[in-house]
Amino acid sequence: MTTKFPLGYIELENGSKEVHVMNDLFLNFTFEKKENWEEFRLMVNILLDEYRQENPATVVTLIEGKIHLETQYKFYINTKNTTRNQDFKLDELEKSRIKYVELQNRATTEPPVSVRAIDYFVLGVGQSKGKIANQIWILASDVDSVLQEETFMNYILKDETTNKVYPGTSGIMFISLTKLSKKKSLAGELALFLLGRLSNPQSEEVKRIANTFNKSFEAFKDDKEVKNAMSIADKYRNEGWVDGKQAGIAEGRAEGRAEGRAEGVNVGAIKMLELIKSGFSPDEAFLKVNENT
Repeated sequence: MTTKFPLGYIELENGSKEVHVMNDLFLNFTFEKKENWEEFRLMVNILLDEYRQENPATVVTLIEGKIHLETQYKFYINTKNTTRNQDFKLDELEKSRIKYVELQNRATTEPPVSVRAIDYFVLGVGQSKGKIANQIWILASDVDSVLQEETFMNYILKDETTNKVYPGTSGIMFISLTKLSKKKSLAGELALFLLGRLSNPQSEEVKRIANTFNKSFEAFKDDKEVKNAMSIADKYRNEGWVDGKQAGIAEGRAEGRAEGRAEGVNVGAIKMLELIKSGFSPDEAFLKVNENT
């Protein structure tokens, strides 16, 4: 079994809880702060640069110039203000480019990642006002249908006969952290860190990212709103709202089931249960409900 190193522990009402790098609440907490945006750029650029080195003719670009980063970006999809939330929207203000970034822990979701990615892609392109709007999905567990046994897959619109790329095309990139972590490279070291398998990075770039996460965690573990959110999520888990089962496939592929009674609970709790049934963890579900509310 692969050893995983948590960033640390947060003290909740019912005891200590491990917090790992790719915890949704923690990522949102860290990168909503402007002073951490450059580390987000560095993290994504390391992954993109690895792909560009392997595919020199790619249309994929690094993040350049002034940026604006938004966490839990809301796509409004109808007049009733129904939303879809994307983890991060990074606007390259000087380049007329947008990169939507999703950090995905689970391989099994409902709808599947392949469907969700297309859903977000269409929304992103449709609301980009002419800017190139790329999706980048960083996967902690391999999704076979989109990765097709590769470390990187970048889907773009091109002509089938000539292989020529559509003008100004946007794309969807999927990145396997598990496969990337086996490479002896800067991106491989970053993948190990993001997966929680490396506690002491050697490269200056990954050290910088790790230092930002460690510093953010010190504030995260003492934040009252964070503790409240994680306590509520744990309450659902421990009192029988959620009965999760981990399937024994390598690299943490998970399938879960949620059971609960709707009697006497508010709309937020019901919505949270629906999200858990569709594959979200309690922490992720709480974050989605909280953001939409």
